[in-house]
Amino acid sequence: MKQRVILFLILSLLYASSIFSQTPRYPFPQNKSYFEGTIKPAKDPTTKQEKIITHFYNMWKNAYVRHDCADAQQYYVLNDEENVKGKGTTICVSEGQGYGMQIMVLMAGYDKDAQTIFDGMYEFADAHPSTKSPFLMSWSILKGCLTNAYGDNQTSATDGDLDIALSLLMADNQWGSNGKINYRAAALNILSAILKHEVNSREHTILLSDANVEGDYDFNDIRSSDFMPAHLRVFNKFYPNDEWIKVIDKMYQVFGSIQNEYSKKTGLLPDFMVYRNGKYAPAKRNYMESRHDGAYYYNACRVPFRVAVDYLIFGEPRAKKLLNPISDWIQRRTSKNPDKMWAGYDLDGSPIRGHDYTVPAFLCPFAIGSMLDKKNQQWVNDCWDYINNFEFKDYLYFDNTIQMLSMLLLTGNYWLPQP
Repeated sequence: MKQRVILFLILSLLYASSIFSQTPRYPFPQNKSYFEGTIKPAKDPTTKQEKIITHFYNMWKNAYVRHDCADAQQYYVLNDEENVKGKGTTICVSEGQGYGMQIMVLMAGYDKDAQTIFDGMYEFADAHPSTKSPFLMSWSILKGCLTNAYGDNQTSATDGDLDIALSLLMADNQWGSNGKINYRAAALNILSAILKHEVNSREHTILLSDANVEGDYDFNDIRSSDFMPAHLRVFNKFYPNDEWIKVIDKMYQVFGSIQNEYSKKTGLLPDFMVYRNGKYAPAKRNYMESRHDGAYYYNACRVPFRVAVDYLIFGEPRAKKLLNPISDWIQRRTSKNPDKMWAGYDLDGSPIRGHDYTVPAFLCPFAIGSMLDKKNQQWVNDCWDYINNFEFKDYLYFDNTIQMLSMLLLTGNYWLPQP
């Protein structure tokens, strides 16, 4: 009798494991080809690229995936930026949680614990909602896994919510939604909240956060890195609404107008664009985050990554039109030497003083933006080599996490979900 009970318990555990840890349908590596005419780093064989990525992933996971909340099921992506500045109060931001959730889906198959960690990351996000919606994540989480409720901190950050929603749809494709978490249902709840609280349906643009309400002086303003056209196309497939496409069209229009008027020689876009007197323009100094708010800085540096996906996967010609001038300019500016790249430029191409160093957050997206044209093959190869020589220990969460996602995209190991 005792043996039967033990056997029953073992079978029950195996059954539970099969429910809550499904076999991934798109295991790493995928090594996909992107849209016709696009390129990937061609110097290393795919097996070497895979080893490079898994080695970097192991370091990234060890450094940033944390599991120390009171709720033992929760995981989060550590933001160590403030610790260096001596503050050390914020441990996680929604932006990083969205990045991490995508990474876990993409590394499933290599990492046997990917689904467990992903589920814990979603549960962490779900446990720290914005004030306005239970489906949007509060952007700032403090030590002790506490939501930062000081001032306006318990508001959302739009880019984090967009990435979290996409990652859930990816998880639905990767593992299905019949297990512990109904990924698709969770994603649709977030998409509904995004349309309600983070989309400007009057101007058809992306709001800075759910804190913006009509009548605010910055209601129509834009953070350039919030434009993720490929995300919006996917959202429209799972949660059809004309607004997704209207936003894509309007944002491409705005970005193009900024290039035509303020950065004809470079194609660069500013961190923030303000809407004043019926017109969009680069933000002034110290508009929101720094004196470089009107420059190509630590928000806008992600634009080539975000926009390139729209061409790499969907072949959207406006993405190529937007990014080709940027790619051409950075190659001219550096004489095709990645080591001459600076971490920040004014829109006229002047480097920002004191930033004469090359970092992953700028180099990786520049490389991705150059994947859209075969003429850039040598440059993409050289960027890949340079990326592989970055020392992980020399950088913090932001640079290392952008590098992690970028390496996956550069090598054909990034994919988008289908209904």
